[in-house]
Amino acid sequence: MAPVGNLAAWLLGDVATDGTGPRCALREGARAWTFAELTEQVGKVSGALRGLKLQRGERVLVLMRDTLEAAAAILGTIHAGAVAVPVSELSTTKDVQDIVLHAGAVIAIVDTDHETVVDGVRAETPDLREVICVGSTLPGTLDYQQLVDAATPVPAVGMSETDPAILLYSAGSGPGELRAVPHCQRTLAAAHKSFAQELLKLVATDRVLSVARLSTAYGLGAGLFLPLGVRAESQLFPAQPRSDELFATIASFKPTVLFATPSVYSQLAHDAEAGGIAKPLAELRHAVAGAEGMPERLIPRIRSVLGTEVVVGYGLTEIFQFALSGSSADPGARPGVCGKPLAGVQVRLVDEDRDVVGVDEIGTLELACDSLFTGYWGGNNVDTGQVFLRSDGWFTTRDRFMVDRDGYYHHCGRVDDLFKVGGKWVSPGEVENALTAHEAVWEAAVIGTDDEDGLMKPLAFVVTNVGHDGTPKLEAELREYVKSSLAPYKYPRWIEFVEALPRGPGGKLLRYKLRPKSRKRAAETGVHGAQPKK
Repeated sequence: MAPVGNLAAWLLGDVATDGTGPRCALREGARAWTFAELTEQVGKVSGALRGLKLQRGERVLVLMRDTLEAAAAILGTIHAGAVAVPVSELSTTKDVQDIVLHAGAVIAIVDTDHETVVDGVRAETPDLREVICVGSTLPGTLDYQQLVDAATPVPAVGMSETDPAILLYSAGSGPGELRAVPHCQRTLAAAHKSFAQELLKLVATDRVLSVARLSTAYGLGAGLFLPLGVRAESQLFPAQPRSDELFATIASFKPTVLFATPSVYSQLAHDAEAGGIAKPLAELRHAVAGAEGMPERLIPRIRSVLGTEVVVGYGLTEIFQFALSGSSADPGARPGVCGKPLAGVQVRLVDEDRDVVGVDEIGTLELACDSLFTGYWGGNNVDTGQVFLRSDGWFTTRDRFMVDRDGYYHHCGRVDDLFKVGGKWVSPGEVENALTAHEAVWEAAVIGTDDEDGLMKPLAFVVTNVGHDGTPKLEAELREYVKSSLAPYKYPRWIEFVEALPRGPGGKLLRYKLRPKSRKRAAETGVHGAQPKK
């Protein structure tokens, strides 16, 4: 632990005395920084931010692709005693405005791909004092490289190990319901011990490749924090994970550990088979799959086509790691099972009265561990009357599980109907609101359903307005309409036109009664749930 209790200082250590300075820490394409260079860059970013009067505990929004500069921006913010707020590069202008206001961000660090997004919210976010851009082009935006080059590395700001260092917006938040999770050195150290050291046994000789985004707990841990904590080398991947680029990176970088989503493994298996690439992941020590459910049928394909076993897990932003995990190589492991609790993670399944349920019974998952956060940002721990973080130290999740007689946990669905697409949460209500904003839609309901590869994608049931017919032309128009107003991964891959939606006596929409009629129609019209293969 660093004497100052600063998370960035704890992760970086003292490269001048521990011998790691000349070793490579981070790569991004052909670019690379040693541990000494990374430490210098972080110290300079910290100095530049403090030169802009950034105060301890203030929030800095980071909206960038996963580049070396993004890593330095996150670590430099923490090093300066402030709170880094990494945001998904898929965020819309409205998303960014809401987050800036909710977090109270005073500085934003962006790249040229996102400069206009943040610039577009400045009039509505008066507390946002400065915008710093890598390669700035707009008036009023500060140039990142000029600031860093002119700065002098400074020592880390002294912090308590419980002071917030990172603020992650839980992707499970619904529209109008921002839920931000703060983490500190104490919780990150616990996650590092349980996940990196005890589960994966990461060591300094590992070479880590993560295609999960730094704006998520899974990606931030996998691509930056966990490798740094063991002095391993990490390869960042700023591009969208296309198979050809991933195969090339794997061949050149030769990772020992790969972090990705099941959707990416499915894509790699499909394209390896189509391209005649034999077992491209056979040299991995670990292939880790997280951030969305693992389809039962995909694990045998990962094993036979990609040539590796896979570590699957169920994790939460609130604990910054997996709560449950297991490998497909474990004795008694079965496809589609989430595994068993990690070391140091207590779990229990409870019914509506919070009584613990028995074996083979479905209950809501509750957990407690040292990496558990201490409360949502702003004290937003209560949602529609339900307390998630309890005074006894247990956290009530939104997921239902069943535990079998061998101690393996089976995921049985979400309490609140949310589902993940490619590792990102989708709120049915948000997609439904986007659909009903179209003049041809009277009402709509959205559920998650499996595509041909067993991966979850949105399916919409639409009741058309008077004067409109449910034609293939309208179906295509509605898909594009939703794409234009929401992040692209949220659009419905299939649309079924119905006469009415199932509702309860009080008018409540009963999504659980909705079931897809047929996939033949979707296949015939070229509407597939899987992402385009590249």
